[in-house]
Amino acid sequence: MDDKKYRQVRVLVVFFVGVIMAISLLRESFLLSTAGIVTGMLFLALARSKTSISLDEREKTIREKAANLTYAIFAPTIGIGAFLLLFPTHSGLSVFAKGEFYYLESLGMVFAYLALFLIAIYALSYHFLNKKYGGGGDEE
Repeated sequence: MDDKKYRQVRVLVVFFVGVIMAISLLRESFLLSTAGIVTGMLFLALARSKTSISLDEREKTIREKAANLTYAIFAPTIGIGAFLLLFPTHSGLSVFAKGEFYYLESLGMVFAYLALFLIAIYALSYHFLNKKYGGGGDEE
């Protein structure tokens, strides 16, 4: 299967899963929605394994730069969001401190843990890939 055919199959599967999700939400059947999503994911995984997609150097470079830019934007944004949601609750400076919005402190904690997890995953993957591709740091 080539790339064009795979894209067509993917559109059909997404449409099918969307229809199943709409029906399951109307019937309030969460088991049906879960089964529809899992089935769609399995089908796409099997179709993807049969597809041979070739990437050129330009495509790889664009993906690398997009991933770096995404990390550079997302990590500080989620960290600042965590700070803004956690700080005012303890200082008494804002409407968050009045006790009406307890969930915002919990949301700030979740953001903080996600930011730390993202940074840890980045550091581990950088260390692993640096060793794998010969950047061990012992060259002079």
